[in-house]
Amino acid sequence: MKETIEFIKNLWSNKRTRALAILIIYAIFFTFVFILIGNGKTGPREPLEEIDDPPVIEESDFDLANVTDYLIEVTGDEAFTYNSVTNLISYNGIDYELEEKPIELNNYDLDIFKPSNISELLDVAVLESTNHIENTNTYLVKISDFERIIYNNDVLNEDNIKIIVYEDNSKIIVDLSNYYGYLVNIELRD
Repeated sequence: MKETIEFIKNLWSNKRTRALAILIIYAIFFTFVFILIGNGKTGPREPLEEIDDPPVIEESDFDLANVTDYLIEVTGDEAFTYNSVTNLISYNGIDYELEEKPIELNNYDLDIFKPSNISELLDVAVLESTNHIENTNTYLVKISDFERIIYNNDVLNEDNIKIIVYEDNSKIIVDLSNYYGYLVNIELRD
């Protein structure tokens, strides 16, 4: 113990080590002061503002399976629209009947985007996020579920496609860009 006291006295007699020791002591002191000030708030906390949950789309309010009037807009390598009521495909400014659609569009199966199929996809989807500004819900559907529902194939693929549903039930966006390479906008009409 006597050796320790002598060691400290020797360090204290040197001006540089004394200044360094004083700085360390101040640093420790102010660290504790800041910690105590930060944790010392004992006043009552104000409750957080409650955010209303977005309205839930109920099946009784809106049943996608029964929608027959819709407009599909596909944007990808070929951009075209399909109107379910008139049964017309608009491609490069020209209207074609569904049966005579241009050969460039033969790899697009419009039955995929029927509201009844989208409804089945939403049944297995997981809610990813809600955007209160745009009033949308974004759902994720595994590609394996997409293949099973649409094509009746068993594929093991854990990647996801996104389905964005506008809460006023007027529009659905199916993002197939990482699967097929295109985006599909579906406008639902009453």
